[in-house]
Amino acid sequence: MKHPKVINLVQEPEVFYRIQNKYDRIISVLGGSMQVGQVVNSDIDLIDITRRGLPKSVVITVSLILGISMEKMSSLLHVSHRTIQRKGDDELLNVYSTEQILEIAEVISRGIEVLGTLENFTKWLHSDVRALNYSKPLDYLDTSFGTKLVKDILGRIEHGVYS
Repeated sequence: MKHPKVINLVQEPEVFYRIQNKYDRIISVLGGSMQVGQVVNSDIDLIDITRRGLPKSVVITVSLILGISMEKMSSLLHVSHRTIQRKGDDELLNVYSTEQILEIAEVISRGIEVLGTLENFTKWLHSDVRALNYSKPLDYLDTSFGTKLVKDILGRIEHGVYS
């Protein structure tokens, strides 16, 4: 089966909205399958990527999408900004940073799906949300529990539950 070309969200955001496959959307957030180093069709593929590591360039891509500095991105990954700076663009992140990036990419994909556009999602991400005790969803993207909580809130929004 021929796999469709995955679009890079940063380069062509309007095309992203037409991508139906969950994995293609996540890979698009990360900069495309060339950036990630493989095509992704299942959670098993995501596990393989996590074990292998993602390149540092993906961190830059995700920080641009989120509209945050590399310092803030480093704090979401629990890695010093200096450590990230020292890495070459093709140098691979460790398992923990890679897993967190993949979880953040899933939140981005889900947020765009629920809120309609990248602009709407990033505006929401940087706003105080009642369900988070008037904290910003962005501040919860540094842990697995936090990303799950943000995805749960997006699910409630999708179903019309006041959040």
